[in-house]
Amino acid sequence: MKKVRVGVAGYGTIGQRLADGVALQGDMELVGVADIAPTLSVRALHEKGMPYDLYLVEGADRAAFDGLGIPVSGTFEDLVGKVDIMLDSAPGGVGAKNKLLYQQRGVKAIFQGGEKNSVADVFFHGYANYEAGLDRDYLKLTSCNTTGLIRAVDCLDRACGGVTRVAITIIRRVAD
Repeated sequence: MKKVRVGVAGYGTIGQRLADGVALQGDMELVGVADIAPTLSVRALHEKGMPYDLYLVEGADRAAFDGLGIPVSGTFEDLVGKVDIMLDSAPGGVGAKNKLLYQQRGVKAIFQGGEKNSVADVFFHGYANYEAGLDRDYLKLTSCNTTGLIRAVDCLDRACGGVTRVAITIIRRVAD
């Protein structure tokens, strides 16, 4: 069975989780991760012995990585050219710019919740609209808050039935 080749754009909190999850899948191959700066996440990746290849996005200062001894496998464009799908966890707005490259290369992508819905064919959540996401090239996942709400409302609808509208108030702490 051919493994699905996956790349991760943005190696922050979400990107680390995505990369680690893909690396654990038997039917996927993590080709690499891409980022712009030698952040704490990237430095931690280096301290772990670089289990994932690192690619640099446009605007990255290669000398900063070289100065820290962090090996670089190529450019973001190189990474996109090697994958079947990109998991784009870049900051909001960057994914929409990345999509242009994905389209040029015929690479499918899944975007994180911070992107605008227009970046994707479907605003996707496995509970709410799994079938709508099948055979689509570009999906945008719901945010963590929306995911929690969908799960809670789904439970209520299954238990009581007939949920047609929901009013929600979200109270968040200052930092995630």
